[in-house]
Amino acid sequence: MLRDPLWLAFAVPALAAAWALLAWAAARRRAVAAALGRAATLSRVAGDAAARRRLAGGLRLSALALLFLALAGPQWGVELVKTSASARQVVVAVDVSLSMRTPDVKPSRLERAKASLSLLLDQLRGARVGVVAFAGDAQVVCPLTSDIAAAKELLGALDVGAVPVPGTAIGAALRVAGQMLGKYPGASSVVLLTDGEDHHSDPVGAARELAAQGVHVYTIGIGTAEGEPIPLNGGGYKKDAHGATVVSRLGEDALSQIAKLTGGAYYRTSAGEDEVADIASRLNASQSAHGLGGTATRWQDRYRWPLALAFVLLLAELLLPLLAEPRPAPASGTRAAAQARAAAGTSAAVLLAALALAAPARAGMLSSPLRDANKKYDQGQYDDALALDSRASEDAPNDPRPVFNAGDALYRLDRDSDAAGAFASVASRRDAQAPLRAAALYNLGNSRYQAEDYPGAADAYRRALTIAPDDADARRNLVLAVLRSRNPPPKKKPQDKKQKPKPDPKPKPKPNQDKDKSGGGGQKPPPTSPRPQDQMSREDADRVMRAVSEREKAVQKQAPPPTARYGNRPPPKTTSEEDW
Repeated sequence: MLRDPLWLAFAVPALAAAWALLAWAAARRRAVAAALGRAATLSRVAGDAAARRRLAGGLRLSALALLFLALAGPQWGVELVKTSASARQVVVAVDVSLSMRTPDVKPSRLERAKASLSLLLDQLRGARVGVVAFAGDAQVVCPLTSDIAAAKELLGALDVGAVPVPGTAIGAALRVAGQMLGKYPGASSVVLLTDGEDHHSDPVGAARELAAQGVHVYTIGIGTAEGEPIPLNGGGYKKDAHGATVVSRLGEDALSQIAKLTGGAYYRTSAGEDEVADIASRLNASQSAHGLGGTATRWQDRYRWPLALAFVLLLAELLLPLLAEPRPAPASGTRAAAQARAAAGTSAAVLLAALALAAPARAGMLSSPLRDANKKYDQGQYDDALALDSRASEDAPNDPRPVFNAGDALYRLDRDSDAAGAFASVASRRDAQAPLRAAALYNLGNSRYQAEDYPGAADAYRRALTIAPDDADARRNLVLAVLRSRNPPPKKKPQDKKQKPKPDPKPKPKPNQDKDKSGGGGQKPPPTSPRPQDQMSREDADRVMRAVSEREKAVQKQAPPPTARYGNRPPPKTTSEEDW
């Protein structure tokens, strides 16, 4: 079989052009010879030079054909290759409650926490990382991913109020982290950074659940035992229900108990951040980042054989003049000498081109997993496509396309949360081209829509429209997501939910395909592809969209803009009066 049979189509016009060039050169030589004298006399003088020229031309054409065959990538036979996957998962849980504004640790507890966790992520090797933010509730900010840069960017965007429920629920954060880690085998750890003031969530009980799950929790207490008042945005300090100023202090007892129950360790934040280096050392030593391995079969590339044969033919064409009968050497500067040098230069140029083309032939192997993954995806074999996309991502960690394609496969496998993580990772990458980021945001909206996270879906569609404002599908889906978020449908039975049709994601970027004028890596799908819409016409959607926009503008004039939220789950009720 051939990896890239399209190269053979290019070979046909190239060989035809080369043959035409050789035929034109032979006809020109015959015309010049006819002008110089009779053919019989010239043939006795020239000897077998014409035959050698024809042989040399045949060797060049054959070598050119073999070069195109090598570029097409012939493959036969299979080989076993070792595969590896990340076997260590780390979830960092960061407190974003109001007490994290306390400046007893400069510049504030939260800013110091984000800096420490960012430094920790830089020191982890080969692990999947996830981010959980918590206040009175806990929400997943970044699902488990091997894209450390994306996790750091989402971590850096956190601020007090990112979770709209007031309070500090360490137990809720540990339970959400446990749910994330339960989906993957291998060593699992949680790094918890908080001031330790838990009011109602039973963190010790949650720690026992993680210990039974085999998860180690490393806790970092941030703050001082003396504490300081909690500053407010508008000035002044936080007061309790009785009007007294609240002084937030570091609570170490619960954090020490959590670490002890789970086999982890407790640290107090320090100026030199020695605790970060120690935790990173423990996590890196817990288990090899490539602990899970296996074998897979793949076709063996045989492009070296036609490439080597082409090299031999070109070498033979270079040596052909040496095999002829010895003749007097032409005088320097004569036309014959010039022609001999030109012929040698042509052969050398072709030989150098052969060596240069070997690099693209080899480079084509790098995108082979991506092409194979696309074929599996088109055939509906989404598990195989996901495995190949993961391999392609490991081979080219700076290429966002395999991560995007993995999100498509996860989406088709009904793993909406993991798909959303993949699309969010691509959308946050600054090196991704704008059309690919827009497609990732659109697919992120689809994933959240399927998970019935309608506010989150609307946010993703809005961000997609900021990049691609002419995307009518994203605009129509934004209308539906906004309507659903304000008028959520009744809860459906599990069997009804399974029958819910999934909208098509944006198409997968294909390797080596022509890009559109905007520089994107994929083609625009036809507007008739199914979307998460309830049989709404384009005109109705546009009309509703205008009404929604006018209503949102009216609301925004009456209220301050909301704080950014990372999950948009309905806030649970709490009976605690301590909301910091």
